[in-house]
Amino acid sequence: MKRRMSSFMVLLFTLFFFASIFAGDATADMIDEIKVELESNNWKTRLSAVEKLKGIKDERAFKLLLEIADTSVEYWPIKIKAMLLLGEIGNPKAIELLLKVFNDAFLNSECPSIKSHAAIALGHFNKDKRVVDALITGINDGEVLTREASVNSLGKIGNPKAVPFLIPALNDKSFAVRLSAVRALGKIGDPQAIPHLQKIADSDNDPYMRNEAISALKEMKR
Repeated sequence: MKRRMSSFMVLLFTLFFFASIFAGDATADMIDEIKVELESNNWKTRLSAVEKLKGIKDERAFKLLLEIADTSVEYWPIKIKAMLLLGEIGNPKAIELLLKVFNDAFLNSECPSIKSHAAIALGHFNKDKRVVDALITGINDGEVLTREASVNSLGKIGNPKAVPFLIPALNDKSFAVRLSAVRALGKIGDPQAIPHLQKIADSDNDPYMRNEAISALKEMKR
């Protein structure tokens, strides 16, 4: 009986070993095909190639996404897609690059959406102090998209350090930023935001904003 079990375990190990080799070869072949597509002159083909990297759980695919996001000559929609995927993957090795894109005006000068999408991607990393500090600066950015994305990501991260900076955003000239600030403060749940949210709930001119403030206050009491 023991001999049978031993033979069975050897067989399982052998099958697993060869299956892992074949899977690794298939992944390598897929990445090689994607690399060829990334050389295409058609930006839609390159964008499609980047999207294929999402389902590949492999360090080589991750490094390729880093290269794409860090390429100054790449078309901005492709860089944005790569950054968003880096955020979704959640590998902390991506933080350095995403912070560089977020903080460097030259790197995001091609399109305002580059910085705002870097802020969205950074919202997936809640354990790095530098991320919170960078996003706090984004609350006062000149571009409304960046302000909104920074506020949303701070709400997602949930660090109370952001609260004193989010409260002034309740008075932002952009409705979208104000709404995002209400929701972010509700998610974070810090009591110092309560009187500010209560004021909006009681007297804001917009009924939708009042309802969101009421919802945020309810969320804080759970």
